[in-house]
Amino acid sequence: MKKFLKENRDWRVVFVMPADKAKNYELSLTEKLKDELGKQWFLESVKISDFINTIQRIFYFFYSYLVFTGTTKTLATMGMRPEDAPGAGRRILSPLKILIANTFGRLKFIKVRVVPYLYHKIFINNPFFSIFEKYQPIKIFAPNLFNRFDMEFLAEAKKRGIETVGMVTGWDHFDKYFLPFQVDTLLAQSEQIKGFATRYQAYNSSKVFVVGYPYFDFIVRNDYFKERNEVLKDLNFPLNSKYILYIAGSMYCPDEPDIIETLIKWADDNKFNQDVRLVIRPYPGGRGKDRAFDEDKFNSFKEHPRVSFQTGKFWGNLERTAHFLNVMRHADAVIAVYSTAVLEAAVFDKPLLTISFDGYNKRPFSRSVKRFELREHFKDVLKSGALKRAASFEELFNFLNDYLKNPELDKEKREVLRKELVCKLDGKTSDRVFSYLF
Repeated sequence: MKKFLKENRDWRVVFVMPADKAKNYELSLTEKLKDELGKQWFLESVKISDFINTIQRIFYFFYSYLVFTGTTKTLATMGMRPEDAPGAGRRILSPLKILIANTFGRLKFIKVRVVPYLYHKIFINNPFFSIFEKYQPIKIFAPNLFNRFDMEFLAEAKKRGIETVGMVTGWDHFDKYFLPFQVDTLLAQSEQIKGFATRYQAYNSSKVFVVGYPYFDFIVRNDYFKERNEVLKDLNFPLNSKYILYIAGSMYCPDEPDIIETLIKWADDNKFNQDVRLVIRPYPGGRGKDRAFDEDKFNSFKEHPRVSFQTGKFWGNLERTAHFLNVMRHADAVIAVYSTAVLEAAVFDKPLLTISFDGYNKRPFSRSVKRFELREHFKDVLKSGALKRAASFEELFNFLNDYLKNPELDKEKREVLRKELVCKLDGKTSDRVFSYLF
């Protein structure tokens, strides 16, 4: 973008951010752009009110459940956390949600015409009005369509007939709920996401373009590559050791201590016939009771000499991101409990496993970790065969032991996973995204 703006001095770029996030980016943008580009860029912040009235709430409920997938079912009838009431405490409404999806949700006219029309009638006051009046943009880019901030931003652009480009940030967004507006040009990270956009969000395939995952450019360029021995030293592991990266699922998976305890015991007892260590990455997005739960869940393992904890949010700090990716790059196996980290590990061609049982407990399916297999985006992962599902401690040991002996096992299945769910690994995704903006 810097190069483009230097060569096109009549262009202006306006960064519009949530009020509580703008300060985090202002200094960085100023350092990168101000001296060279002067008045070609601007930063605006907008505060979105959390309040919606009763009519708006009813309409929001209606259009959200024009989609009802396996992912929606998990959220609406079972919940994410074992102790949470499903569907925000309204499991009784599940039949209504299914009815909406199976009637109105089958009509494309409702999705692409009626919902946007009613949205403008019901959500009258738009917080972005003054910014659009001030800058009169010819095109907008909404990088996180699943977020209400971006959707309000898009609503104002649609009202004014301004060209729109957008993406979702997660592979699990389009298969959750219906979104009230379509962008003119949708940039999909993979063929899977393109399929979800056409299947669940009523997009015409001609409006959807597969560009890849922008942050994978950071992975494949190897600008911050570290040798394995350096990573082992950083982890305080012996140079001849192997390590398993365990990516936890926070409160979604309360029985993880059983799994971790057993993994450590196998390593202590030399069951793998080699020196095996464990790197644990707790769920990075935890807040409040999630964070407290994680701290309690992992406390008993923190001082074990075979264990290294990797905490903090990695996507947002260059140094931490580079460190964690190097840890993943050199892992001898990755256990990801139904996590998006499966895709990142697949990029590195790491042996992949997940846990499909509840430790020493026997939970009903609606409370079991197995309920996450219903999620649409993960069905494709399982279909590829690249992710081994351990349904017992015995299977977990056997899968791990095989992978530690021969990491080339299932290599061709991981290639299928990369082709179908990752798609482009040429380091040029950011360039492709940019090409649709200017």
